[in-house]
Amino acid sequence: MRKIKKIKKAYLEQVFGIEQLSNSTPWSYSSFLDCMKKDYEFYVSLEDEKVIGFFIASFSLLEGHLLNISVAPNMKRQGIGNELLKKVENLSNKFGIKEIFLEVRESNQEAINFYKKNGFIEVGIRKNYYKLYEGREDALIFSKKLRDNSLSLKQILYILSNLFRFRIR
Repeated sequence: MRKIKKIKKAYLEQVFGIEQLSNSTPWSYSSFLDCMKKDYEFYVSLEDEKVIGFFIASFSLLEGHLLNISVAPNMKRQGIGNELLKKVENLSNKFGIKEIFLEVRESNQEAINFYKKNGFIEVGIRKNYYKLYEGREDALIFSKKLRDNSLSLKQILYILSNLFRFRIR
């Protein structure tokens, strides 16, 4: 049975393995560790305690940023990416986030199609954003505005906690 859970250090090696298989210039292990320490929204998709996908997002006031999302290559096209993205959107709504941004390599047509299919639109470009083994590659910036325009008390408290640097869960 599949489930999505907050990251635990015990899952980090598996996350790193997926990153190594999925990204031409993968994040370092220490980057993932830093994301855990910085209290980003870092979740894994599990099937029988085996990591099959993950995402990392950061939320700041009314804006979200999807930093990394990936599915194990042998598990693609099974709806896992959609489930992870839906979790990002649910967390965004919970915390009062009004818009989610992300960057994607301009050469990554599979990911571009995935984001477009999920309601993201291209809003810009970051020149030379991604490192390659030789040279650099532009990133396309995508955005998705979320529908819910009202703020709950929990969302207001989350926004205030960011402003005044205290944490509410």
